[in-house]
Amino acid sequence: MPATILATAYPAAGKEHQWEQAIGELIRTSLSFPGNLGALVLKPNQTGDRYYRVITKFDSAENMQRWHDSDERRVRVEALRPFESRPADIHHLTGLETWFESTTAEGLAVSAPPKYKMAIIVWIAVYATVLPLIAYLKPWFGALPSWFSSAVLAAISVAMMTWVVLPALTWVFKRWLYPK
Repeated sequence: MPATILATAYPAAGKEHQWEQAIGELIRTSLSFPGNLGALVLKPNQTGDRYYRVITKFDSAENMQRWHDSDERRVRVEALRPFESRPADIHHLTGLETWFESTTAEGLAVSAPPKYKMAIIVWIAVYATVLPLIAYLKPWFGALPSWFSSAVLAAISVAMMTWVVLPALTWVFKRWLYPK
């Protein structure tokens, strides 16, 4: 399961440029760690907000924790301190909520929905993905060992759920998942 570090950062007024340079060093250092899938920095919008959002993704919670606990990260975070008005708010997302990350039109992160809502949407996604795949593709794999055909069907199901079905269901049920 992928894991995400979501940080809301508060550069000190007039020190944004230095903060951006320091966060760039932090991100470049994190990219050298195993399992890092990339990072994204969202700058403040034009309405006067002064905070940045920094989203760093890892392929697993273990790799995310390894980075978070590393001496390299501690050194880079210390380098940010002189340019911050206050320490960043940091949240670690693992498990199903990483499928339900969302942002507003302004680029602000939205909290993951309650776990029961995520479970219902994932159940619908599994049901809508696995049953048709079994019905249509299983006969094609009849001559193959069952462990192999099951592995292929599982891989196709996960890919479809991750890039097609769950994004579509999240969009269809967005008012229920993310009420105002």
